[in-house]
Amino acid sequence: MLPIPPELQAQFEEHLGKRVIPNGLHGVYKKWLRYYLDFCQKYRFPPIHNHSLPRFIQKLQEKKQTNALQEQATNAIKLYYETLGAVR
Repeated sequence: MLPIPPELQAQFEEHLGKRVIPNGLHGVYKKWLRYYLDFCQKYRFPPIHNHSLPRFIQKLQEKKQTNALQEQATNAIKLYYETLGAVR
C-alpha cells in the first residue's frame, strides 16, 4: 500500500484539527484515507470525485466490515474531500 503523499497528509492532518476530530481517531482516519487511495488506484476510480466513495463502501461491505467501520470510513473520506475542496 502506498503512503499518503506528505503534502496531502499535512493538509489532511490540519483539517482533522480544525474539525475537532478526537486525537485518538487521527490515525484511524489516515488509515481509511490510505485504504481509499489504494482502492481508487487499484480499481481506477478518481479519488478526488465523491462518486468513488459508494464504490469504496461497497467493497468494505463485500469484505464484511461492520456498519460502524463503514461509517467511520465514510466520515474520513468526506473529510478528505473537504480537505481538497472537492465536496460541492
